Amino acid sequence: MKLGENLLYALSKHLYLRNMGQSQEMTQALTKANSYADYRLDCLNKVLNAARTYNVAWQNKDVLDLGCYDGAISQGYLETGARSVIGIDIDEPAVLKAQQRFTDERLQFRVSGTGAFPLDDACVDTIFSYDVFEHVEYPASILSECYRVLRPGGKLLIGTWGWYHPFAPHLWSTMPVPWAHVLYSERTMLRTCRRVYNSDWYKPNMHDFDKNGQRIAEKYTHEKIPTDYLNKYLVRDFDRVFRESPLKYQIHPQRFSSRWAAWTTPLLSVPLLKEFFTAYIWVVLERPRNSVPPKRQKPRELATV
Repeated sequence: MKLGENLLYALSKHLYLRNMGQSQEMTQALTKANSYADYRLDCLNKVLNAARTYNVAWQNKDVLDLGCYDGAISQGYLETGARSVIGIDIDEPAVLKAQQRFTDERLQFRVSGTGAFPLDDACVDTIFSYDVFEHVEYPASILSECYRVLRPGGKLLIGTWGWYHPFAPHLWSTMPVPWAHVLYSERTMLRTCRRVYNSDWYKPNMHDFDKNGQRIAEKYTHEKIPTDYLNKYLVRDFDRVFRESPLKYQIHPQRFSSRWAAWTTPLLSVPLLKEFFTAYIWVVLERPRNSVPPKRQKPRELATV
């Protein structure tokens, strides 16, 4: 085990310092880590570009930002033409921060920690959910609620990734070794992350500081990635949940943007290989125009980080 950890640490250090073997997405995350505003602007642009590509309207529409966190992207939807925006998230401090920061009456934020969203039936035209569904503990229940709050003909745009993505555990700043979580145990991987984090060559990024601007002293102290943080769904698991939902759907797998990855495009249609070579998935779901009103589900705790 120690030999494996030492090897993983050496690979992490090499890739971190040389910036080799990393996807363009990871490189951007590292190089822009000190600019939260730039990072959120990039996120907004990715969502809106996907919305244009897959014909998901938001301008002059009532929009729900599912998993809004502190509201930075929600504000972007309003600024780019949404009629109104409601953001919901289970992170109460983040929602409170959003409520204090944004005062436009067309922009609202609510805490949602139960199965039923704090929204009326058929009250929004469009739902955006970016980098959220890999965290959702009960995707089927969330989709049922999305169906309920969407107006007939309304659309939901989801951006997420599968568990065999090379950097799926969300540890890329300290673990730049692709597919490390597939090749090593989570205990070994997290122990290595802790060593990297405490190394003198490691440069802290925006995720390494607390709300007071102080660097977090201890990170990666657990031995397994909590399943209530990442649900570890494969692309095929998401595909099954979408297929079984009451919403019509289309899934759009994306290859990695590096020019060296162009050869992987055909692999996105191969069931097993697509799990490893899909960089991201955009999913468009639509409530049919002639759909019947759904029943509001009973409250229960859900994770929609």
